[in-house]
Amino acid sequence: MSQAKNDRISSALDRCYEQAERISLDASDLRLVIFSDHHRGVRDGADDFLPCETTYRTALEHYDKLGYQLCLLGDVEEFWENSIFRVLNAYKDLVTLEGRFHQRQALWRIWGNHDDEWRIFSVLDKHLGRLLPRLRAHEALVVQFEGLEIQRDILLVHGHQGTLDSDRFAWFSRVFVRYVWRNIQRLFRIPLNTPSRDLPKRTEHDRAMFTWASSNDCILISGHTHRPIFMSSSHMDRLKKEIEESDKELEKEALEAKMEEVRQLDGESPELDMDRPLYFNTGCCSFSDGDITGIELAEHEIRLIKWTGESKIRMVLVSFSLEDLMKCL
Repeated sequence: MSQAKNDRISSALDRCYEQAERISLDASDLRLVIFSDHHRGVRDGADDFLPCETTYRTALEHYDKLGYQLCLLGDVEEFWENSIFRVLNAYKDLVTLEGRFHQRQALWRIWGNHDDEWRIFSVLDKHLGRLLPRLRAHEALVVQFEGLEIQRDILLVHGHQGTLDSDRFAWFSRVFVRYVWRNIQRLFRIPLNTPSRDLPKRTEHDRAMFTWASSNDCILISGHTHRPIFMSSSHMDRLKKEIEESDKELEKEALEAKMEEVRQLDGESPELDMDRPLYFNTGCCSFSDGDITGIELAEHEIRLIKWTGESKIRMVLVSFSLEDLMKCL
């Protein structure tokens, strides 16, 4: 990635960080799950979320029952391809389910590039006010945890900020997607998921996000690329490292089998080579096999989790102590 692109992303994240509302949470009572990049459409051939609908519903019911807070980290709805009314009408039951969290004052909305209409409160209130009264959508939030020995900011942001196609010239991308690409999707069932389809591009973007977090000594949790990242490493990178370090054949075989299971999450992306545990990415809720991934912050841990589309089972892919995370930065 060119220095100019890095500078644009860095400048945009600086602005988000400075302007973000700050929230303090009690680490001893922390229960938060973060999902992003659903891309809910209108239940047609261009709807990337449709295979994940039942998986996501199962996950929400689980977290609501346990009293979790829910953070939706952008691109929840696909407004580049569809009108607000049609998307909300297609998934009204899920909005109602998310409303259970809002009733408990446990729902945070952050807008992304594909649902940036929510940045305008009058639009948000008009379309969601009846089901989710007084809901606000943020561009970014900064979270700190009370009760930890070491305090560091965690920036929650969708992650498209500063990019040309998804931020500065998003108006052109929106027109192209709605009137050209959507028709191609419907004919050939090709997922939108940019930049996730361009593996070198998303790796460059991940590195730019990490560079900003490193320069600000801040933990960054984002979405946008659809690539699950945990402590500045992709899940595939971490498994490869475990296989290399293992001296037990049966353990290696088990890890290799697990690596095949997560290959669809990470594709064949280049390794990230990021040496500080500062950058996390939720992945997405629009994998074609019905899987969804997210980040949990609960029970003094941060976790990368996956809900499987086939069995609707929650899997903890990797976890780490929040206290130790703050210390090792």
